[in-house]
Amino acid sequence: MVSSTSAIDTSVTDPNIDALLAGIPLGRSASKRQCRYSQSEDSFLVLGEPLEVPSFPVHHDFLDTLPPPGYTDAIALIADRVARSVPWLLAGTRWYFDPVNIHNPAFYRVETLEDRAYLYLARLDLACRPLESEILEGGSNNRTQRYRSAHLYFESDWYPLARIPDPRDEKTILEIQQTIPVTWKGESGEGYMIHGIWMDSDINKFFSKLVLPPGRRNHPFYPVTCKHRCVSVNALGLEPGRTARGPAVLRGIKDALEPELDDILEDLQAAPFSELLPLFQEIKARMDPDLGVPWSNLQVTASLNDREHKEYSVEF
Repeated sequence: MVSSTSAIDTSVTDPNIDALLAGIPLGRSASKRQCRYSQSEDSFLVLGEPLEVPSFPVHHDFLDTLPPPGYTDAIALIADRVARSVPWLLAGTRWYFDPVNIHNPAFYRVETLEDRAYLYLARLDLACRPLESEILEGGSNNRTQRYRSAHLYFESDWYPLARIPDPRDEKTILEIQQTIPVTWKGESGEGYMIHGIWMDSDINKFFSKLVLPPGRRNHPFYPVTCKHRCVSVNALGLEPGRTARGPAVLRGIKDALEPELDDILEDLQAAPFSELLPLFQEIKARMDPDLGVPWSNLQVTASLNDREHKEYSVEF
């Protein structure tokens, strides 16, 4: 297993799951228009039919690169059910086994644009949320619950790759092109209450506000982010079916932002993000407005759900 956060080992996969994923049509689904964020700012989709999630092992040695018994069958079942409800989320992808995050199965595809390669990565969050789920079978210290829920929690993003992968390489390692240094800012608190301070949240705000129309409300959805120490974009609103839209959007934003990175990080080390920062206003004034076209109709609406918890609805 590769421990570097810039490298993703996709060599452990399953031909049956990949064949299932290859057959997903690129058609659209109504669920795409129902993307929401929870009170804790986790993204999820409201499915037309509840998704049944089988029981998984709780523990797995992350040094063991082979899936536990029955794991691939369970992932195939999940992938098939998700493909029926929201085909755009997994269309054209492949699955790989990630021994570090067995409850967050990963699906990916690589697209090339001119002489560069880009990675689409979708992760499903299969953790049971009892207030939103119907428990079909209780869990234990060794097995998770089997449950049913109409909420599918996930993340999907586009990343730049350092090189175009060789399709002849059986042990495919995808290397993300990292251009952002460590985002550590410092510590606060005393004694047992010391906690780290990172710039990632401020970087996400800085990047996203540069491409969004002035005054556009977007929290907690950030279209341009700093993940895996690179300039990345949220794939929501850039679903497949429109040729190379994700890679083209990321390429334009990445090329515009990377010459400014040193100055941006230096400013955010000294102060939290604000649209009043002189550097932000300078860069915003010279940004190409076309970079924000995919989110020109973005609408984020806050409301209370039936448990009186805050939720956010995101529409494009």
